Formats: sequence, structure tokens, C-alpha cells
Amino acid sequence: MAWLEIFNFLHFLGLSFGLGGATIAAILSSKAAKDVDVKKAMGKIMAPVVKLIWVGLVLLIISGIVITPLITWPLNKQMLIIKHVLVAWIVIIGVFLGTRMGKMKRLSGEKDSQKKIVAIEKQVRLLSKINLFLWYLVTLLSAFV
Repeated sequence: MAWLEIFNFLHFLGLSFGLGGATIAAILSSKAAKDVDVKKAMGKIMAPVVKLIWVGLVLLIISGIVITPLITWPLNKQMLIIKHVLVAWIVIIGVFLGTRMGKMKRLSGEKDSQKKIVAIEKQVRLLSKINLFLWYLVTLLSAFV
């Protein structure tokens, strides 16, 4: 059962990385909306935070796949399915956020692109808040699986 303990640890580590990274990203995004200096530094600051979130997701997914057949106690399968769907949404929204951030970088060098950038920034802030909520919901559901 040592494998179960190792992968269970990796699962919680992934959850911690993802939830912590999403929380940091939401706080920084909120600060950047109000402070021009923070907004300028966001590109450099967010790169490692995004990596932390993706490492957390990868750890969660891989350890979750390995843990499931190793578990000997009864699972609430409906809750587990809901949790998997929420994680899938976190991944989908994360990919979309990545594409939006890439588009903002490309537009930043163009002339007359400020309105587009502002619209994308609003989308990114909203989707980041949704993703943060999903991370906390997955964490909460983890207690009931």
C-alpha cells in the first residue's frame, strides 16, 4: 500500500499547487486591474504561477488515475464524477486563458489595439475568477469523495 500513500501525497500536492497558484493568479489579476505598475510586471510574474497551476493539474490527473484502482475504501462515485467534470472544466478554461493571454501579448505591439486588449483583460479576469471558484469547489468535494 506504499504506492497508495505516495500517489495520495502527490494528489494533495497537485491540489495544493493548483489551488495556491489559482489563488495567487486571482490576487495578482485583481491588483493589476488597479495598479499600472503591477499590470506592467504581470507578464513576468504570471509565467511561473501558470506553470505551478499546470504542474498541479498534471499531478492531480496522473495521481488520480493511479489512485482509483488502489483505493480499498468505498468511494462516492457520483461525487467523484462531479469532481472529474470540474477538473475537466478547469483544464478547458485554463487552455482558453492561455490562448487569451497569448493574444494579448501579440496585440500589445500593435497600434490601435487598446480596446481589444481591454476586452480580453475583462474576459481573462472573469475566467480566472470562475477557475478559482472551480478549484475551491474541487477542494471541497475532495472531502466528500
